[in-house]
Amino acid sequence: LMQTHGHFMDESDGEDSLDPWSPAAMATRIRESQSIEQCKIVVGSDDKMSSPEQAHRLASLLGLSTGPNSLEHEEHEILCSFKIIEGCGHAVPMEEMRLWREDLLSFLN
Repeated sequence: LMQTHGHFMDESDGEDSLDPWSPAAMATRIRESQSIEQCKIVVGSDDKMSSPEQAHRLASLLGLSTGPNSLEHEEHEILCSFKIIEGCGHAVPMEEMRLWREDLLSFLN
């Protein structure tokens, strides 16, 4: 979502953006559609394309949880967990494949 049409999650990309395909608009539609219950956003601490701040903003729009096992969310809201992998850039699954895989398997279980 963060890189659709070369448009990143920045301050000008609010939920009321005129572009229906902006990352914020798409995240809002996903959250309101109730089509998924959980999601996970993983970002590298050194990511220059999608900064941790931008990824955190996307997670917040989707329904960021207060912890990995948090149940503190309203009914029918997405429970979104967020993680920063230290020392990684944009290609977390390739740069820290073992750590990423373990985190993904933990999320799926």
